[in-house]
Amino acid sequence: MSRPNHRDAERQEGVDLSSEAAAIDTTVSVLRAYFDKQPDMHCLLVVDPAQRDLPSEEGSVFSELTRTVVTIAHDAYPDEHRPYLVELDLSSPAGTALLKESVRLAFEDRRPASMAQGLGQRIGGWLASSASPDKVAEHWSRQVLQYDERGRLCALRFYDTRALGLIWPVLTERQQQDLLGPAKVWHALDACAKPRAYGRDAESSRAFSLAKAQWPGVHRHGLVNRALALHALAAGRQPVPAEVDAAVAAAARAEQYGLHDRDDLVAFIGHALDWHPWFDRHPEVAKALQQCSPDDFYTAAIGHLQPGEIDEIRRGAWYDERALSSAESSRSTTDTRYE
Repeated sequence: MSRPNHRDAERQEGVDLSSEAAAIDTTVSVLRAYFDKQPDMHCLLVVDPAQRDLPSEEGSVFSELTRTVVTIAHDAYPDEHRPYLVELDLSSPAGTALLKESVRLAFEDRRPASMAQGLGQRIGGWLASSASPDKVAEHWSRQVLQYDERGRLCALRFYDTRALGLIWPVLTERQQQDLLGPAKVWHALDACAKPRAYGRDAESSRAFSLAKAQWPGVHRHGLVNRALALHALAAGRQPVPAEVDAAVAAAARAEQYGLHDRDDLVAFIGHALDWHPWFDRHPEVAKALQQCSPDDFYTAAIGHLQPGEIDEIRRGAWYDERALSSAESSRSTTDTRYE
């Protein structure tokens, strides 16, 4: 009788369990070291239960938590879907156990299979704040609901670490400070599932808001993260920074081409990840896009591409770097794919 091959199972899920365990231990150590040096700071665990809450069965370290709920005054946010904060006492064994288990869940939820299934990110990171959990929750409760560039009321899910990883880079320093509010540093996994400390020098009590020009990009983040999740599952690994940048840029170009179907948009971004960052400049793809009418589906318009043509796109020999902006043209032409 053959034994199950755990390595094959890991590859199918896009996770190396030994590497994940090492990353968990390292992250726990970094967080412990940070808060040991900041004795006046509260360690606040951010939890997003919208898709699924933390395990609460008997015996779980999360079975008895004191929650500080972020109130969101909208019918779309029932009590059980609202994010909440949990203060961790890292001087106690119980608090240390909660920290380690929360880090484990954060990495577990970033496994490609979990992301592709849309299971959500239960752990929103770990805040360092001299303010109480109530104070932080009160500040956040005023930031979630925002009016976009068209005057529509929208929920800005910045407490989802995959959303935060895309939102943070486009914010000004003042906006970053206003988003953090009474928190000094926000420790979380970034868009590539790497631990990162988002921080500013000063705390803020100002209301956070986005400029009109920033909203279109924010609206595209759901599509970008969906494409990145599917790519991570297919590649069996987390995205690298260049891929995240390529996905964000491709999402903007897809809209410029007039694509509006969600599946088409995700497919377009996915092709920038799987084929080539500038695949839409390939003559065959460019021709198909030019001939694509508003009523046509993008996936149907490029359906004629043969495997050999797709391989040619991937190789990138056709790519003319001189056609890009001056910033892009300064890059080396020896490898036109991701570094």
